[in-house]
Amino acid sequence: MKNKSMIENAAILFIAMAVTKAVGALLKIPLGNILGGLGMSYFSSAYSVFGPVFALTAAAIPIVLTKIVAQNAAAGKFKNVRKIRKVALRAAALLGFGGTVLILIITVPFTRFIADAPKSIPSMLIIAPSVFFCCIASVYRGYYEGLRNTLPTAISQVIEAVVKSALGVALSLFVLRATGSLSYAAAAAVLGITISEVFGLLFLVLRSFKSDGISKEELDFSPEPENGMKLLKKFLKEAFPITLGALAINLNSLIDLLTITNCINFAITQNRSFFLARFTYGLQGGIPLEDLGNFIYGSYTGIVASIFTLIPAMTGMLSKSALPAVTAAWERKNLDLLARNLKILFKSTFVVGLPLCLGMAVFSEPVLSLLYSTKPAEAYICARPLFILGMGGITLSLTGTLFAVFLAVGRSDIPVKLMLTGAAIKLCLNIWLLRIPELNISGAAIATVGCYAVICIIGFFCLARLIRIKLGLPVFFAKALLNSALCAASAAAAFNFVFAGNGRIIGLMLSIAAGACVYGAATFITDKNTFMSYIKRFSNQRSNSSC
Repeated sequence: MKNKSMIENAAILFIAMAVTKAVGALLKIPLGNILGGLGMSYFSSAYSVFGPVFALTAAAIPIVLTKIVAQNAAAGKFKNVRKIRKVALRAAALLGFGGTVLILIITVPFTRFIADAPKSIPSMLIIAPSVFFCCIASVYRGYYEGLRNTLPTAISQVIEAVVKSALGVALSLFVLRATGSLSYAAAAAVLGITISEVFGLLFLVLRSFKSDGISKEELDFSPEPENGMKLLKKFLKEAFPITLGALAINLNSLIDLLTITNCINFAITQNRSFFLARFTYGLQGGIPLEDLGNFIYGSYTGIVASIFTLIPAMTGMLSKSALPAVTAAWERKNLDLLARNLKILFKSTFVVGLPLCLGMAVFSEPVLSLLYSTKPAEAYICARPLFILGMGGITLSLTGTLFAVFLAVGRSDIPVKLMLTGAAIKLCLNIWLLRIPELNISGAAIATVGCYAVICIIGFFCLARLIRIKLGLPVFFAKALLNSALCAASAAAAFNFVFAGNGRIIGLMLSIAAGACVYGAATFITDKNTFMSYIKRFSNQRSNSSC
């Protein structure tokens, strides 16, 4: 019964995450077509400030609360569980209020004097209350997940995603038509996000009134709760390292906000004629030269980043299923089982991530032209950065997998150190490469790949010293890379020669299908045993979940 519950809970979260990612893409694509690169710069600026503040206030709450609630529930201390929720709600309210006030205070000086994005002020002001609502919602999610009930979390996340997409697109379109202002239209899209957080929180609160997951009998046989201050100290102590890790992970988006617009504006002043000749689409579309830096930043963060990050999100969802087994093997000191699970974890990242990344690279221009047919300037600017991220993007997926492994074996300090190192590298590369006119925004993509490549190299070195097990990953990586290259090359050839006359959409779909067939056949030929083991493992999981 216990294993079945774990499988069901993991499946619920997996489905919810898949739905929210899909719905999120439905927000970003039409929003990019409505706001364009310039409007998306205001939207992305608000998100880039929200991310670090969210990391400081709310990111650790559900993780820590899940752990503490689960420990107390397993010990039958259900009065303690309720006391923990009460204490956490008070702490979250204070943290959320502080985070909201922080954004409100820094918005004007930050946008005017640091980020060079004064027109993003309305978006930043409107996103500020989201910090408060996210903090409170995180308590309820961590509480229910600690009681092994992931359904409230999943439903609230889906509600947020649907409301966010529907309202974000509708409000931005309405405001743009009513005012003609991209700044206010972007703020309207952000308002949809803030309202979606309210709806998600409202569901969780109403759900808690119906049932908080603890029965009267469990309370009757529960010992008296601990002192509230003692529980709060324990909560904050465990939250601190996770908060640092979340903050470090959000640094890269903040670095892009701080450097892209400023550095490209500097490059424009140094070589004005280059940008006047090279970016004629945007300039002819009515974008002043002084706004070109923001336009390029918005195109990159609002289009390139939103499309490409779907790949690390997919590999992250797949790798999550193996993490409990990694943790269990580490705790039992079973090195053979640990090695087997780590191989499955990293091989899954290679098998899924490599063909997706290389496929994204070869189809960067057709995909952008298809999704943003009404925005040729944005598609033109984004094609090369998306190609670069596709070619080296497996490093992002591997970084997520590595960090998950370090957390699973109780070394949460390593991801923080690695991300700080990577952030320093990205900052230096951004400032250097973005100022080169011929590279411009491609410099940010190169810096991102370089940052995560260094993180992966150091991360694998740290992992090898930590577990002292040879996993044989280089050989499998070489096989997966070869198969993925065959997949991408065959798909590109099919698109350009075989299905060229079938129309862009149909031709693209048929070409992707052809590449997938080549990839499946190549994987079967080069590594038949691994291919069959994945099929057998999947079949066993299905049979176990149906028991």
